[in-house]
Amino acid sequence: MKKFLICIMLAGIITLLSGCIITDNFDEYERKQFQSKETISEVVIEDISTEITVQTSMNKEVLVEYSDSLTDSWYSIDISDGVLNIKKERGTVGVDDSTLIVSLPEKEYQKISIQTTNGDIILNNTTAVTYNCSTKNDDIKGTIKGVETDYLIVTAVKNGKSNLENNVIESSKQIEFNVKNGDINIEFVQ
Repeated sequence: MKKFLICIMLAGIITLLSGCIITDNFDEYERKQFQSKETISEVVIEDISTEITVQTSMNKEVLVEYSDSLTDSWYSIDISDGVLNIKKERGTVGVDDSTLIVSLPEKEYQKISIQTTNGDIILNNTTAVTYNCSTKNDDIKGTIKGVETDYLIVTAVKNGKSNLENNVIESSKQIEFNVKNGDINIEFVQ
């Protein structure tokens, strides 16, 4: 019995101590910006644990606002061959403001592709020929400029609901939204 109690106490101490080991100090981060006047036709975002907003603006340049480490960058952001690529290399659980805001010049883009987990995907008055968005444990929501019936729409929702109906038609415009443990709530505006 005594050995059993010692083993339990040791297991408890090890558990407590392992919880105190910190591999990253997320208290040391700052809001940063990436700006470019380069013309882009596509946006590709791969992120984790982040709410992502893609919106149009009256500015003629691309603006990306994000939180990043002071010492070791979490993000890789570049523009290559007309494609804005944003990729987060590691999660940022514990960061107070981990939102990613992408402001784009107002025009029609060839593709907007966003993949994330544990964060909403918010589209604000965007226009694209192809949307390919996926999130786990949150929602896809916002407004798309255009007419819903012009798009081939394929949605997959697990443990949630969608206000978009699948619309399988011949069209050059496509929307593919995948959500697990969340909802799709998109409105079309002119």
